[in-house]
Parts: sequence; C-alpha cells; structure tokens
Amino acid sequence: MKILSIYWGICSSASILVDNVVVAATHEERYSRVKNDDSFPQKAIDYCLKEAGIKSTDLDYVAIASIHQDFHHQLSRPSLWSIQNYISTQKYYWKPRLYENKNINYLDIVKDLLDYNQYPKDYWRDAEAHPETFSEDREKILANYLNINVNKVKRIEHHKAHAYYSYYASNFRNEKVLAFTIDGHGDGLNATIGIFNEDGEYNRVYETNKCNIARIYRFITLLLGMKPNEHEFKVMGLAPYGKEKYAKKAYDIFASTLYVDGLDFKWKEEPKDGYYWFRDKLEGIRFDNIAWGLQAWVEDLLVTWVKNSISEFGISKIVLSGGVAMNIKAMGKIAELDEVKDMFIGGSASDESMAISSGICMAEEVSNNWDHNIFPIKNLYLGQNTTEKEEKKVVELLNKEKYHIIQNPRAKDIAKHLFDGKVLARCAGRMEFGQRALGNRSILADPKNLMVKETINTMIKNRDFWMPFAPIIMDKYINKYLINPKNINSEYMTIGFDTTKEGYKAMTAACHPADKSARPEMLSKELNSDMYEIMEEFEKLTGRGAILNTSFNLHGFPIVNTPKEAVYVLENSWLYGLVLNNFMVIKYD
Repeated sequence: MKILSIYWGICSSASILVDNVVVAATHEERYSRVKNDDSFPQKAIDYCLKEAGIKSTDLDYVAIASIHQDFHHQLSRPSLWSIQNYISTQKYYWKPRLYENKNINYLDIVKDLLDYNQYPKDYWRDAEAHPETFSEDREKILANYLNINVNKVKRIEHHKAHAYYSYYASNFRNEKVLAFTIDGHGDGLNATIGIFNEDGEYNRVYETNKCNIARIYRFITLLLGMKPNEHEFKVMGLAPYGKEKYAKKAYDIFASTLYVDGLDFKWKEEPKDGYYWFRDKLEGIRFDNIAWGLQAWVEDLLVTWVKNSISEFGISKIVLSGGVAMNIKAMGKIAELDEVKDMFIGGSASDESMAISSGICMAEEVSNNWDHNIFPIKNLYLGQNTTEKEEKKVVELLNKEKYHIIQNPRAKDIAKHLFDGKVLARCAGRMEFGQRALGNRSILADPKNLMVKETINTMIKNRDFWMPFAPIIMDKYINKYLINPKNINSEYMTIGFDTTKEGYKAMTAACHPADKSARPEMLSKELNSDMYEIMEEFEKLTGRGAILNTSFNLHGFPIVNTPKEAVYVLENSWLYGLVLNNFMVIKYD
C-alpha cells in the first residue's frame, strides 16, 4: 500500500508510507529556502514520490493533516510575517474588536500580506468564495496536483495525528501507553489524552479547548520582541537566566489565569486578550524574569496535568506530541516525575510531524488487518541524500587556491580537525526531518572548548547570546554525562536533562550556561553509523563521548539540503571546513 500524506501550514511538509514503512519525509522550506514555509508543499511532495520511486497515479490513498484549516490564515501567509506584522494585527484588529466591540474586516488589516500567487494561483483571487469551503477544497487541490481521483484523498483529525506520531515513533508496544497532545489549536481542540492499549488500539479519553498554554506562550514571545510561531524556543532558552526572587511577580500574574483541576484546565481569571492584558500587568518586570515566570508556570501546569492523568488512568508509560511538546525544559520536568516510568517524544513533534502520522492514521483506517505492533518510523533520516556527481560538480567550481579538497575523507581525519579546535559543517547522508539537525546537516565542534560558542556565533549562527548549543552523545556515555536514572530515550533532542559533573566538564560549550542542562541527541551506531564512527574517532583522541551540534544554516534560513547550498554557506561564512559524503573541503589559512 502506498500512501502520501501532507501537512499544509507552518511548516508545510510531506511524507510517503510504502507497505507500512515511512520511506521519505521532508519540508517545503528545504526546497523553497523560505524559513517555515507554509505554502502548498509541491516540492516536498515531488521529492517523496521520487524517493519512493513511484508516480502519483500509483498512490492508493492520500492523507491531509487536520479536518479544518482557516482560509484567511493561509491567504495571509504568517510564515512570512515580521514581528511588526504580528503587532499590527494585535493593534488594529484584535484590540478594537475585543476592547471596543468594533466590527473589523481581518482582510483589510492584512491586505498588504495577502499572497494571491501561491499555488494554486487561480484559487486565491476570490477571497469571498472560499472561507467556508477551503478545508474541504484542500482535497481537490491536492488531487488535482497529483492527477488522481479526489475519492482517494481524506482529511485526518489533528490531535489523532499528533497522538499517533509519538506513539509510532517510540518503541512502546504490547502495553498500555498514555498519549498526551497539547498545542495552540487544531480542529477545535488544544489538548487531548488517549490510551493505546496492549494491542495498539487507540481510544481518546479526554479532550479540551480550554488549554491556552501555547497561545499565551506565543503572545509573550511577541511581547518580548520575538517572532511568534518561531522564536518560542528563545523564550525557553532565556528563562534560566531569570531569578525566582525577582520573577515571582511574573509567575503570579501567569498563575492568576489558567490552572489545572484534575484533568481539566480552568480559568481563575480569563484574560481579555493574549497580548495587551499581559503587557499591562507585566510592565516593569525585566525580560529574563518574565521568561522565567512564564516557563516555570508552564512547567507546573504540565507536570500537574500529567501527574493527575497518570493517577486517573493508572498508566505510567507516556508519549507526548504537539507544539507544546517541543518545550524540552518542561518535558524534562515531566521525565523527572516519580509517576512516569518511561516516556517518549517524537522528533519535531509540532504540526509538521503530522505529515508523517496522518499517513499512518490513513493506513490504519483503510486496512482490513492493520498491525498495531509495527514500527513504521525507523528514524528521522528521511530527506534527500546527495550523489557523488552532485558533490563533484560543486566542489570542482571552488577556487583551489582558497580550498583544500580531500576525496573520501576518513572519520579519523574529520575527528582530528575537531580535536584541533576547528568547526566543521557536515552535509552527508539523508537529511533529517524536523527543525533539529541530527548530525547529517549539522555544524560540529569540540564541546569542551567554551570559546567555540563565540567562534560559531561569529562565523555563522548569530544566535542570541543566551541561547545554548546542544550535544550529540554516544549511547555508552549517556549515564556518565546525564542524570537519567530511568534511561529515558531522547534520540531526537526532545528532552532537557541535567548533566553530571563529568558530563558538564566534557561538553561545557554544548550545555546551557545558566543551569548546566543539556538537550542531547542520544546516538547509537544503529541510528547513524557514519556519525557514530566520527564520534568513535573523536573519543580515541579525547577520551570523551560527545560532540557539539547545531543546525547547518545561515541565520534566518532553513537547514541546508544540497551540496550546492552547503558550499554556499561555506563560502559566505567563516566556517573552517565542510564534510560531504565523498569530499572534505578545508579553507586554507
């Protein structure tokens, strides 16, 4: 059975399931080079079909994540918005509407942002004809693009797709698993609890639209001068710099709103809006203490909710999905709960992951004998690989007086450069799915050298001063470097852990400087043998089992995809060198 599935929104993505195995998945941004591109994922679809070696007419079914999608939201393309655009909608649309009871036309406010040229161009011009039908029209748009019968296309409920993602990405089977989903919104809900039984059958036992955690976090991101739907992780990274003594006022303001009662989210006081209400009450509190108060409040809410749910249903193995599950600090607090026996979060578990899981949901729905114990998501190396011909073509164009080119570089040579304090970028193997590089589209460095953070920021990343990098940790060093008594697996950088003294010493530059925590990629040889071999060689030189890892991209751009893009970044940054599948390119001093 061949099933294509897509998510169309921030960040648009596509995936293909062949005989119950995900063989390809990628994001439109990796081809359009527009960060978090929310346009129809044409190029992502084309790649998935090509990787699977099939034509669109060979597809048995096609899935679209989410039953409902807002037409005006898509027409105005929020992925392209600036911070000022977000503020303008608050000022000129939401404030007059909520505080002054004015009837405002949303399209008038965002008229300069409307994208009538997105695919399909002939559809978007009549803005009055489609608002009520766009959700269903997506089926026809996708069927027309694929040249297939629209009867093959079906929409999949948002939170079901979320739940299926982390469950089917996990190793949990043949036992009961509690599945939490929590996000901004999707098909009228923003949090659910479900149970996968011993046979893998899913039953939702709780749902709500009253959990406004993600919405509040989004608007505090804006209030702090950062971009919603993109920079929430910066607020999370800023939070440890706050001090409880000075942040208590901010915490109390957040705690005066939403709270948890049993399984339910309830209001003490419901804010009039998500921006001005908090802006006025938080005035005069320093930015880092606002971040601390927000993050601590979110952690307390989620910990209470999960703890109460485990008590209610008597199930101690859990999976989490949805945008809020991307908050690795909160996930770390949940992992520490005595009530949690084990947990798993799929990589990049926000909305783009539904491009993968909606196809799995579809397969289950149409199958007469669906095997709930299968493992359709083997890993997240699901994107494009590169050929020697592609690599050779871009390498041959380099100025040989500026670059030293080595064919078929050995892992020991790569490790030696890292040991010598050099910063290398790696574009080799299949590209990772998701917003976190997992070694194949990564910038790598020695994590013990604290000065390497400044070096990387100067040469390419331009990250905010408070933002930490992350480590890749070899599996045999996990218990040496991390406080992880339950041996919880986090191979996709989804959980924040406290480090041991040995761990912090071995990978200082890859830890958070304020609280010494780490967001690790736990690496096994089975998961990525080539990257593991580099780490083995690095271990021989250093006696350490971790390497600093950050995504391979210029600031404000998506992660690189092709050798051409990788070489462009090399030439337009101060990176020392580039590792491809078949070549290593080193700059002459």
